[in-house]
Amino acid sequence: MKRFVVVGIMLVLAMSACSKDKDATAAGGEGGKSGLVVASIGDQKITDKDVDAILAQVPEQVRARYESPEGKKEFVSSLAEIKMMAIEARKKGLDKDPDLKFKLEFISEQMLAKALAESAVKEIKITDEEVSKHYNDNKDKFVTGPRVKLRHILVTTEPEAKAILAELKKGADFSKIAQEKSKCPSSQQGGDLGWVNRGAMVPEFEKAAFELKKGQMSGVVKSAYGFHIIMCDDAEDQKQQSLDEARESIVNGLRAEKSDSTVKTLIESVKKNHPVTLNEEYFKNAAQVQEEQPGQ
Repeated sequence: MKRFVVVGIMLVLAMSACSKDKDATAAGGEGGKSGLVVASIGDQKITDKDVDAILAQVPEQVRARYESPEGKKEFVSSLAEIKMMAIEARKKGLDKDPDLKFKLEFISEQMLAKALAESAVKEIKITDEEVSKHYNDNKDKFVTGPRVKLRHILVTTEPEAKAILAELKKGADFSKIAQEKSKCPSSQQGGDLGWVNRGAMVPEFEKAAFELKKGQMSGVVKSAYGFHIIMCDDAEDQKQQSLDEARESIVNGLRAEKSDSTVKTLIESVKKNHPVTLNEEYFKNAAQVQEEQPGQ
């Protein structure tokens, strides 16, 4: 059941694939782009293009699970099982159930609304002039550092921390001890915290961390979380990003701003063709009911 739910979410995100009328695609398709049939359920087919179309719409971390041959087989089997169950559900007339029909219609409307919004924003262009102007007007926002690249070991008592520090000073492997003894979730990565900026850590930890130079190790540092030993793997001073370094984030930000503005304009335009009238009495009654309920 859990597998049905997970893959079902993916199908909602990619409604276009594995539809009832895609047999033609498997048989030859439009323009010869048939795709390889990877599963058959009666006379209905699932092609590799169907699978790719669905996976392209899901988050990257989820998609990664199905990149191996075994993962793809699991995914295709799940799609086939869902399709098989759906066929049987239609056979039993469940697709005529009013509640289910309402849910399917609402999902369809959501997808259509999303498609309309996407069609409005897909032609948005960000010019070099816009990028340069944004960079020059907001240079203070494109400053990185100071920052440090850290590993640490966290334990609950000071004696334990001192014993570990003594081992490290004798040459023990920091990452190995972090994996074995650290109470922080980062222990799974050998205590690696990655790059850390000021303001991201508790004061005691931050003060000790930013006093270290590349390759240096701290003594025992006490914080509200326990007792730390910190290793500085790298350090960078504050620096101004160049326009080229900042370009990608600027383009993404400007595109997001233009997309929001474009969609808002689209909604206002559509409202002129399809006016919306709200029943204010409904909301007044809802407010009255809330006031009458104790504890609200």
